[in-house]
Amino acid sequence: MSEQSMILVIDDEEAIRESLIDILEFNGFHVLAADEGKRGIDLFQQHRAAIGLIILDMLMPGMSGTDTLRQLRRIDPTITILLSSGYDEDEISYIFDDAAIDQANTHFLQKPYSLTTVIGVTRSLLQKA
Repeated sequence: MSEQSMILVIDDEEAIRESLIDILEFNGFHVLAADEGKRGIDLFQQHRAAIGLIILDMLMPGMSGTDTLRQLRRIDPTITILLSSGYDEDEISYIFDDAAIDQANTHFLQKPYSLTTVIGVTRSLLQKA
């Protein structure tokens, strides 16, 4: 695993955010969390050198997941981002196309997902980071 092993979770749903924090920390990951896009961007700027993966909810009030993704890409175009949504991958692709977002280092995990799936995907993405 690289030096950048911290995970930033940005999700407005408290139950999902807290569950992710618990399961990731239980599996040995260091986790930061934000309940909205602006706070997530602030945390990323403060801890950028340590963060290897961002798990980002696509639908949030205030700053949307798409706008948050754009801002994160402006700060660091190479950061690995795992988008999480109840939408399916085709709908997310449409959002990408519509928002003209570069899909490099951007991955997708559809909600609801199992805990073993999120741990497996997280480990895999951090190893590539």
